[in-house]
Amino acid sequence: MINANWRSYDYFTLGALDEYGQDKVSDTPQGKVKIAIFPTSESVQQNILYLNAQYMGLTFDKSVNDKFLIDYNGERLKVLYVKPTGRMRQVFMSRVG
Repeated sequence: MINANWRSYDYFTLGALDEYGQDKVSDTPQGKVKIAIFPTSESVQQNILYLNAQYMGLTFDKSVNDKFLIDYNGERLKVLYVKPTGRMRQVFMSRVG
Protein backbone atom coordinates (compact mmCIF):
# COMPACT_ATOMS: atom_id res chain seq x y z
CA MET A 1 0.00 0.00 0.00
CA ILE A 2 2.73 2.47 0.89
CA ASN A 3 4.74 1.68 -2.26
CA ALA A 4 2.03 3.22 -4.44
CA ASN A 5 2.33 6.53 -2.56
CA TRP A 6 6.08 7.19 -2.87
CA ARG A 7 6.74 10.41 -4.82
CA SER A 8 9.62 12.85 -5.21
CA TYR A 9 8.70 16.40 -4.19
CA ASP A 10 10.66 19.64 -4.40
CA TYR A 11 11.50 21.18 -1.05
CA PHE A 12 12.36 24.70 0.05
CA THR A 13 14.22 25.64 3.24
CA LEU A 14 13.97 28.31 5.89
CA GLY A 15 17.15 30.31 6.24
CA ALA A 16 18.19 33.90 6.80
CA LEU A 17 15.97 36.19 8.84
CA ASP A 18 13.97 38.98 7.23
CA GLU A 19 13.72 42.55 8.57
CA TYR A 20 11.10 41.38 11.11
CA GLY A 21 13.22 38.56 12.47
CA GLN A 22 11.17 35.84 10.75
CA ASP A 23 12.74 32.96 8.81
CA LYS A 24 12.75 33.55 5.04
CA VAL A 25 11.79 30.78 2.62
CA SER A 26 14.32 30.03 -0.12
CA ASP A 27 13.27 31.43 -3.51
CA THR A 28 14.04 28.26 -5.44
CA PRO A 29 13.73 24.56 -4.57
CA GLN A 30 16.77 23.30 -2.67
CA GLY A 31 16.38 19.71 -3.81
CA LYS A 32 13.98 16.78 -3.89
CA VAL A 33 12.78 14.48 -1.12
CA LYS A 34 11.19 11.06 -1.71
CA ILE A 35 8.28 10.77 0.70
CA ALA A 36 4.83 9.19 0.97
CA ILE A 37 2.39 11.86 2.25
CA PHE A 38 -1.03 11.15 3.74
CA PRO A 39 -3.66 13.67 4.91
CA THR A 40 -4.61 13.15 8.54
CA SER A 41 -8.32 12.69 9.09
CA GLU A 42 -8.30 13.96 12.65
CA SER A 43 -6.00 15.92 14.86
CA VAL A 44 -3.11 14.07 16.35
CA GLN A 45 -3.04 13.98 20.14
CA GLN A 46 -3.03 17.29 21.96
CA ASN A 47 0.76 17.33 21.98
CA ILE A 48 2.21 20.74 21.04
CA LEU A 49 4.56 19.05 18.52
CA TYR A 50 1.65 17.64 16.50
CA LEU A 51 -1.13 20.12 17.28
CA ASN A 52 -1.42 21.75 13.84
CA ALA A 53 -0.37 18.73 11.75
CA GLN A 54 -2.66 18.17 8.77
CA TYR A 55 -0.40 15.71 6.93
CA MET A 56 1.86 12.85 7.92
CA GLY A 57 4.60 11.46 5.70
CA LEU A 58 7.05 8.58 5.76
CA THR A 59 10.55 8.84 4.31
CA PHE A 60 13.95 7.19 4.42
CA ASP A 61 15.62 10.60 3.85
CA LYS A 62 17.47 11.48 7.06
CA SER A 63 18.12 15.09 5.95
CA VAL A 64 14.45 16.12 6.37
CA ASN A 65 14.07 18.56 9.26
CA ASP A 66 11.79 21.33 10.53
CA LYS A 67 13.38 23.85 8.14
CA PHE A 68 11.81 22.11 5.12
CA LEU A 69 8.76 23.27 3.17
CA ILE A 70 7.66 20.55 0.76
CA ASP A 71 5.90 21.43 -2.50
CA TYR A 72 2.98 18.97 -2.37
CA ASN A 73 1.09 19.29 -5.67
CA GLY A 74 1.26 23.09 -5.65
CA GLU A 75 0.71 23.50 -1.89
CA ARG A 76 3.56 24.15 0.51
CA LEU A 77 3.68 21.92 3.56
CA LYS A 78 5.82 23.09 6.51
CA VAL A 79 7.55 20.28 8.37
CA LEU A 80 6.55 20.67 12.02
CA TYR A 81 8.21 17.67 13.58
CA VAL A 82 10.26 14.65 12.49
CA LYS A 83 10.05 11.45 14.49
CA PRO A 84 12.61 8.77 13.66
CA THR A 85 10.99 5.31 13.75
CA GLY A 86 13.40 2.54 12.83
CA ARG A 87 14.54 2.77 9.21
CA MET A 88 11.87 5.32 8.32
CA ARG A 89 11.07 8.76 9.67
CA GLN A 90 7.56 10.06 10.38
CA VAL A 91 7.19 13.64 9.18
CA PHE A 92 4.31 15.77 10.51
CA MET A 93 3.38 18.74 8.31
CA SER A 94 0.87 21.58 8.00
CA ARG A 95 -0.27 23.72 5.06
CA VAL A 96 1.22 27.23 4.83
CA GLY A 97 0.29 30.26 2.73
